[in-house]
Amino acid sequence: MKKYLIGAALSGLLLGACSAPAVNGEAQSTANQPNDEKLTAALDTAKLEAVMADPRRDKDRARDGFRHTAQTMAFFDIAPNANVVEALPGGGWYTRVLLPYVSPDGGWYGINYSPDLRGGIMAYSKREFSDEARETYTQWPEKYPEMAKENGPENAAVKGAFLFGMVPDSADGQMDAVLFIRALHHLNRIDPKYFAEAIADSYAMLKPGGIVGVVQHRAKEDYGDKEYDVSGHKGFLKQSYVIEMFKKGGFELDGISEVNANPKDTADYERGVWTLPPTLAIKDDAMKEHYRQIGESDRMTLRFRKPS
Repeated sequence: MKKYLIGAALSGLLLGACSAPAVNGEAQSTANQPNDEKLTAALDTAKLEAVMADPRRDKDRARDGFRHTAQTMAFFDIAPNANVVEALPGGGWYTRVLLPYVSPDGGWYGINYSPDLRGGIMAYSKREFSDEARETYTQWPEKYPEMAKENGPENAAVKGAFLFGMVPDSADGQMDAVLFIRALHHLNRIDPKYFAEAIADSYAMLKPGGIVGVVQHRAKEDYGDKEYDVSGHKGFLKQSYVIEMFKKGGFELDGISEVNANPKDTADYERGVWTLPPTLAIKDDAMKEHYRQIGESDRMTLRFRKPS
C-alpha cells in the first residue's frame, strides 16, 4: 500500500505556517509561534505514517487531500503518549487517526454537546427533545467509549467520554490536547454561551502548557453585516472571532497555519458549507460539478495554549 510522505507534508506545513494573513491587526507569522524545530518536536512521524496507511482508513483516505490530515496533525504536534480529547467525534473520521496514534501509551477521550445545547439544536430544527430523549442522551458518556473502540486497534486507549457542561472534576488538569475539528459552528450557532462553556471546559481539562487545536470553516472577515452567515448557522465563523473567544477564555494564540486554506471558497452559499463537498447539498448535477471544482471549505487551522 502506498504510504504517505510525511516529511514532505511537514515541509509544506512549515511553509504554510509562515504565510498566514493578518487577523485583528496582528501579523500572523511565525513570530508568535515556537521555532520550526519545536513544531514537530513531539510528533512521532513514523507512527503517524503507519496510522495514515492502515486499512481501517481505506474509506477515509480519499479526503486526506482536502483535509491535509498528516500536516494538520503535525501542526498540532501531539505526542503518541498524549491524553487527547476529541470534540464531537461523530462517525469517527478523525478518531481513526487519533485513537490508533495515542494507543496504547496515551489516551483518547470523546466530548459531545451539553444536553441544553442538544435541546437547542433540536428545537431550532423543530424536533422534539423529550425528557426521555434527554435522559437517554445524558448516557452518551457511558455508552460511546465502547463504540469508539471500533475505530482503533485491539489495544485502543479509549479512556472516557464527556458532555460539555458536565465534565467531572477528575478530568481537570489531565489532558494534553483538546481538538475541535470542524466543530465550533455547532457550539456557537444556537447561543455563543455554549462556545464559551466549551472553552472553559477545555481550559479546565488541560494541563498547564496543553493545547487546543482548531480546524474550522472560515467566514470572510468583511462579512460583518451578514450576521447569519458568520454565526455558525451556515457552518462558517470568522477567524478573528474564534481567536477572540479563546483569548477571552484565558488561552494564548500559539500558532496559525494555512495548510487547510482554500481561496476558491467564497463562503457565501445559500445552503452554507454543506453546499461544498463532501455533502453537496444541492440537486442540480451541473452545479454539483461546479462545487466539486471548488473543493472542500476554506478552513482556519489554529493552535492555542494554556499558559504554563
